[in-house]
Amino acid sequence: MINKSLIDKMLAMPDDKLLAMMKIILSGSGVTLAGDKKGKTVDEKTLRKLRSVLAEITDGDIERVTYLAEVYQNGG
Repeated sequence: MINKSLIDKMLAMPDDKLLAMMKIILSGSGVTLAGDKKGKTVDEKTLRKLRSVLAEITDGDIERVTYLAEVYQNGG
């Protein structure tokens, strides 16, 4: 399971490894990164934004998203 500690470790990774890890994690939920379609790579601006968002995420945010995903999957 993803938690803040794992995200902080990912943020310490170089850009290419962070993106590879994000692709692995997101693929399980069917999500792709914005620049990741048709062989395009994520640009520097998008990567900075992604790092900024990840830096601000809390364990509470993760719990809430997990709960909402369960509600979505179960149809209410």
